[in-house]
Amino acid sequence: MKAVLVFCEGTSDVVFVERSLSALGGYERLQSSIRDLPSPFGAGKSLPKGLIATRLAERPFEDFALRASSYQPSPHFESAVQSVVKDRMFLLIRAGGKTQAKATLKLIQHVGALMSEGEFDVTEHGAAFLFDANAEGVGATLEKFRKAYGTYFGGLVNTEHGQWTKTNSIPVGVYIFHKGAQETGTLEDHLEPMVKSAWPDRYANALRFIDDNRKSDDKASRNDATRLKAIITTAGQFRHPGNPLDTMIARNGLPDVQFEESAASQALVEFLEATPWNAPPEAADVA
Repeated sequence: MKAVLVFCEGTSDVVFVERSLSALGGYERLQSSIRDLPSPFGAGKSLPKGLIATRLAERPFEDFALRASSYQPSPHFESAVQSVVKDRMFLLIRAGGKTQAKATLKLIQHVGALMSEGEFDVTEHGAAFLFDANAEGVGATLEKFRKAYGTYFGGLVNTEHGQWTKTNSIPVGVYIFHKGAQETGTLEDHLEPMVKSAWPDRYANALRFIDDNRKSDDKASRNDATRLKAIITTAGQFRHPGNPLDTMIARNGLPDVQFEESAASQALVEFLEATPWNAPPEAADVA
């Protein structure tokens, strides 16, 4: 089996990837225990404890503040989807974004070292990095990515949005959420039309409520992304009172059809499924 580690900025991104792969790629969310995940992430014949359980056991929880003890630090495995037919699995990881390269690389090194030590259910793995362009833009986001990860992977100078590179160790790809032809934006720019289509009346009323009542110093007025988060979560409160954005777009939130028809979901799934296993050492453009 082949596995891709998908490093996402936050939980909403994790849910979006999971829903997209399920709706368009035929992947099923793994409901098994951590122990029963494919090795080396779960335990196998040669492992008493898999990588994920080992990492959890190593967390210095006694050093955490009590309030923080119920939350795992990033990078954190949050979900896994698998296709038996395609013999492929995607492990979705909340990694915290562009500034968390050190911790993310530590996890990648851990996986690589373990994979080299024996034979496991997973025989090949790759890494996909998902970011928001935000106001910085696609170009600046790519430059930060290349600088943060290029040395470890032996250079990523030719890596672009929506592309994979066969590095000196594993396939590496980067995908950046942004607005159409514009160079800025976030995942919320793609969620907005999906929510508007699913709940048109509620969306219109939520938009009016947020825009009529937000003040200039409110967090909802900080940027387009925070405004859209406020509108989307308000529109979804009737179905999930008091819950955050990731719940609004989860399985009991947005219908499958929204992901099936989303151009962003389609492009993301195409990118993820184009992982260049055993490909020559050059960038493979899939966007």
